[in-house]
Amino acid sequence: MKAIWAVAGVALIALAAPTIARTPDNRAVVQNFVERVYVKRDVAGAFAAHVAADYIQHDPGQPDGQAAAVEALAPMFARPGSCFDLKHVLVDGDLALVHLFGQGKPDTAGAAVADIYRLEGGKIVEHWDVIQPIEPGTDPLAQAAQPDDKGDTARNRQVFDAFIDLLFMKGDVEAAYDRFVAPDLVQHNSRLGRGRADAVAAITALRAAPGAIFSVQRTLVDGNFAAVSYRGKLSANDKGAAIVEIFRFDDRGMIVEHWDMFQPLP
Repeated sequence: MKAIWAVAGVALIALAAPTIARTPDNRAVVQNFVERVYVKRDVAGAFAAHVAADYIQHDPGQPDGQAAAVEALAPMFARPGSCFDLKHVLVDGDLALVHLFGQGKPDTAGAAVADIYRLEGGKIVEHWDVIQPIEPGTDPLAQAAQPDDKGDTARNRQVFDAFIDLLFMKGDVEAAYDRFVAPDLVQHNSRLGRGRADAVAAITALRAAPGAIFSVQRTLVDGNFAAVSYRGKLSANDKGAAIVEIFRFDDRGMIVEHWDMFQPLP
């Protein structure tokens, strides 16, 4: 009889135990979505599998919703001669950033693109993008030789948080760059010169403009890469721009490479 009650007790405990919901693997979701959209060009399948029906779209040229996104994107990705060349994919918690060369029409120079996605419950629910047409004679998507080591996310997050605090919150460009950026910074924005000193001079001049405002919206850190998305205005009458900057860290935790994308707000 004791054995029967013991078995029954175990069964009751098992029935009463709460079901533990599994945390969605956002990295796996993003990897599959990116592979299907940008590589296999299966826009409809990727959105059906990984995007919420009430998907929020912050590109002012596109309406909200999964169906509207597929209708807008599928023809461009299916167009013969179009090109979508992935450069970096960052996943940080519920945020992901895809950095790529996009050429929706073969007869154009293409653009440097940053797509930012927010996930919730294992589905992509929100999207922002910054698209910067590539100017002749520039190569904003070039990459230096990069190590195979993925990097220390926890350490680099601490470094990046301190860098962003100095640069954006305190507005101390020189201190931020002197402390966290290597002197021989590899710079992919031709307007910012070459190396740390040129970057400091150019950024300091921009931030000194009367009425200049820079407002951080989100940051991501993934291994040796980090990104910041923000809005910038150079004067009170300036409508402003959406900007994404991407940084690469070396094994010391110093920033050694930089890319950015800039798009005026409509």
